[in-house]
Amino acid sequence: MKTILVPLDGSAVAEQIMASVRLLAPILTARVHLLVVITDEQKQHLIAHFAAAPPGTAGQYETDWHWERRAQKQLAHAAEAYLTEQAQALRTAGLDVTFEVTSGEPAERIVDIAASEPQALIAMATHGYSGLQRWTLGSVADKVVQATRTPICLVRAMEQPPAGAQSLQRILVPLDGSVLAEQALPLAIELAVRAQAELLLFHAVRPFVAPVPDLLPFHRPPPTIDFPAHGHAQALQLLHGVIERWHPHEIAVLPLVASGEPAQEIVDLAAHEHVDLIVMATHGYSGVRRWALGSVADKVLHSTATPLLLVRAQSQELER
Repeated sequence: MKTILVPLDGSAVAEQIMASVRLLAPILTARVHLLVVITDEQKQHLIAHFAAAPPGTAGQYETDWHWERRAQKQLAHAAEAYLTEQAQALRTAGLDVTFEVTSGEPAERIVDIAASEPQALIAMATHGYSGLQRWTLGSVADKVVQATRTPICLVRAMEQPPAGAQSLQRILVPLDGSVLAEQALPLAIELAVRAQAELLLFHAVRPFVAPVPDLLPFHRPPPTIDFPAHGHAQALQLLHGVIERWHPHEIAVLPLVASGEPAQEIVDLAAHEHVDLIVMATHGYSGVRRWALGSVADKVLHSTATPLLLVRAQSQELER
């Protein structure tokens, strides 16, 4: 990675990504590019403020065109001052930082700017909803995840962010035996090698639900759930095959297998094993086509407190 693109909007929620940026930028020897996107909504709000000025106030008799120019200039000046402050804090930490103020629809501008940067990584904070509460549909981060082909690191904002400097000692890569899932490995291995972190390769064996005989409802027995032992052995064999193919000999690699629903097992394992970063692949949907709702990556994103780095599959033929 050569550039970490960090969209900010002046909020404390968005700024919670900065701890991960301070961690990843030196590991990847990447430039940090801070971005603020001025929206039409912000400009219209300021124009309405100008229009509501009392009679005789300077500028009260300006045209809409003048008001729009004033709003753009005022918002851009405020954004530049804000980014200058944020950039200085990162530069004090020894990072190479640039920044940019642009206008438009935030998600579109983020995706376009990321696409124009070679070997880029987007880093953003999401809303701090947890558990089953739905991550806000229509949010900027949600739209970026749907549309971008650039890897994206997401951190769920919390009321009380963890104190102290972060470290990258354990990286979790969920796998399921598919070529799609393995597309997360190159970036995960690069990070692990550079940080000398331990790589945890994880496969969750889904429970087998025995079919229920077609009897009357009051005679129907409960379904039988089983976790066959051969499933564990097969999953472990698959993980060892991955290790042989990718041969990441420069780092410690630990294959892990558990039984249960994959998303919940990933979240639980990340918390129990004190994982610092989850790296996983997503389905390759693009544009307005909905990123796979209900997919494992989607569920993990909505539930985990661990930073999540998503790598979108580059070929739809590889989707499961």
